[in-house]
Amino acid sequence: MYMSNTWFRLNTYGVCLILLALGTRWLWTDFAAFPLKEAWSMILGYFAFIMIGVTLLIGPLCTWLPSQWRSACLSIRRDVGIFAGLCGLLHVALVLVLFQGEPRLMIIHDTPAPKADGWLGLFFLASSGENEWPIPNWSLPGVANFLGLCAAWILFTLWLTSFQVIKKWLGTSSWKRLHLSNPLLFLLVVFHGLIYVQSIKGEPHSFADFLWLVGVVWLVRGIGFVHAIIRRRQR
Repeated sequence: MYMSNTWFRLNTYGVCLILLALGTRWLWTDFAAFPLKEAWSMILGYFAFIMIGVTLLIGPLCTWLPSQWRSACLSIRRDVGIFAGLCGLLHVALVLVLFQGEPRLMIIHDTPAPKADGWLGLFFLASSGENEWPIPNWSLPGVANFLGLCAAWILFTLWLTSFQVIKKWLGTSSWKRLHLSNPLLFLLVVFHGLIYVQSIKGEPHSFADFLWLVGVVWLVRGIGFVHAIIRRRQR
């Protein structure tokens, strides 16, 4: 049973890797003109966003499947979430590397990239005096960066607590309350991406890159919520 579960999980990771490879091949022509690290950061960011959305879809879909499939669905959701967390954290790491020093980014809109003194420049503006505290960057790109920072912190917390050892240490009740923040993570990532499309990045990015999945998640979870209410009333 243990070996069967291990192979099942390995197959889930294998499918995720195949999807990432196919997605990278599909998107690479759009990002071919971008610097290599930036192209990879965006592709990994997009893939993490999609995988986070998938984790939000698996729960409602499980309720429509036979009960004996529930354990497999929960295992898939956990491993998809772990893979999404890894892609998202790699996206964040590449962004920090890109902004450590002089950022070299492909800017589409006229809005300049944040002038970074290292990666802290993503969030703060240089102070005018020697003894003054840095000023938070409340421009649209700055707000997007703060949203991304909050999302990265939640993502790291969810990713770390997705492992069975940490789950046992937290306890089932605390673990469930913590992972209820997954929809919040999804919304933060959505607004992070939409603001960047609006303020800096144009083609090949568009609002449709994010809103299509928002619509699917909203529809499926909404139907799942109504379905759960109907079943509860019938009982």
